[in-house]
Amino acid sequence: MMADKTRSSLHTLITKRYMLAVTLIALLSSFAAYTLKSALSDVDNTAYIVNISGSQRMLSQHIALDIHRLYQQRFVMNTEQTETENLLTQHIDTMKSANHQLASGQLNNGHQLELSPTIRDIYFGDIDLYDRVNFYLKIATQILDTTSEEPFLQLMSEIDSSSENLLIDLDKAVNQYQREGDERLEIIQRLEVGVWLVTLLTLMLEVIFIFSPMAKEVIKSRDAEQRLLNSLEDQVELRTYKLEAANKKLQELASKDPLTNLNNRLTLEVDIETLIKGFYSHQCPFAIALIDIDFFKRINDEYGHLAGDHVLKEFAEILQSQGRNTDKVYRVGGEEFVLLLNRVPCERTEEMMLELIDKTRSHQFNFEGQQFTVTISMGLYHTDLFPVANLRDLFFVTDKALYESKANGRDRLTLATRM
Repeated sequence: MMADKTRSSLHTLITKRYMLAVTLIALLSSFAAYTLKSALSDVDNTAYIVNISGSQRMLSQHIALDIHRLYQQRFVMNTEQTETENLLTQHIDTMKSANHQLASGQLNNGHQLELSPTIRDIYFGDIDLYDRVNFYLKIATQILDTTSEEPFLQLMSEIDSSSENLLIDLDKAVNQYQREGDERLEIIQRLEVGVWLVTLLTLMLEVIFIFSPMAKEVIKSRDAEQRLLNSLEDQVELRTYKLEAANKKLQELASKDPLTNLNNRLTLEVDIETLIKGFYSHQCPFAIALIDIDFFKRINDEYGHLAGDHVLKEFAEILQSQGRNTDKVYRVGGEEFVLLLNRVPCERTEEMMLELIDKTRSHQFNFEGQQFTVTISMGLYHTDLFPVANLRDLFFVTDKALYESKANGRDRLTLATRM
């Protein structure tokens, strides 16, 4: 009878302690899973907003270039401006939406991101990036409605004078968002260690206070808890791996054109800045060719947009096959491409570009049984022609040369002239 009472009392005591141990582990696991899930969700939002801020930086330069292109069409060449106006309007609207998301933290994916004091200071403090972007967009919007050349030039001058400083501060915002993303990754790593330490401490306490009266039960419980801990660590490692892969993919998307897999405008601007510095530091010559497929809209209208995409991809292959290993090819928008040639004489550069024009003209494009040909117009700048001081001037003279090629009948090359 006494033995039965003792066994019953011991069973009750063991059961209570076991239930307490299980309850503690369950609460700890739930808290850890919730904390890590929240942290990973926050990092996902940060990666999303880093991509938006990078796009905003790119849009600021697109708008400036669109305005120069609109000026050429409206007052110099007197050509159709509808496509350029539509593109400028689209860039203004997209940048305005991005500015609202970045300054408020209210993301289009339905999430709310808490802005750090540093980000708030960038957007609403001394830098005042939020109002400056809105002012920049306001000027760009006014330009759309300006039909007189003198007011247009005044507004365009305001855009040019504010574009470079605005790009620098937009780059500050991108870098700050990236730093904060990296800090959140470090927090996740510290959380992982903290969860592991707390779990280990809990297991040790269970061994001390429960193991003696319930050796077999504790061993079984500890094995189960260890499996749970291993599973949790595996999930964290898997999410970390997926996050790293997602960040890598974001970097590729930010620097590559998805259709042709060529470098995009963001990469182009960085590479040109490097070439300009190399030219002024070491007198290393370089050339930039701005290329436009003639009457590309006709291809889309006559054969369909899939045929147009096919032409863009196949022309990208022609560009890559025509250049040297040291040359770089970019798609900067629509049917516009850029070829950078480093350390090549001006005469040889001109020969290579004429060869490219001839090769494109003679190439047969085949799409779903339909054959057609295209031609290209090109503006070419080389450092042997005259020096340029910055990226903006380089784009201006090259773009001007391209439009002279179009105005003179297309399917030709025009060398850049001084501004």
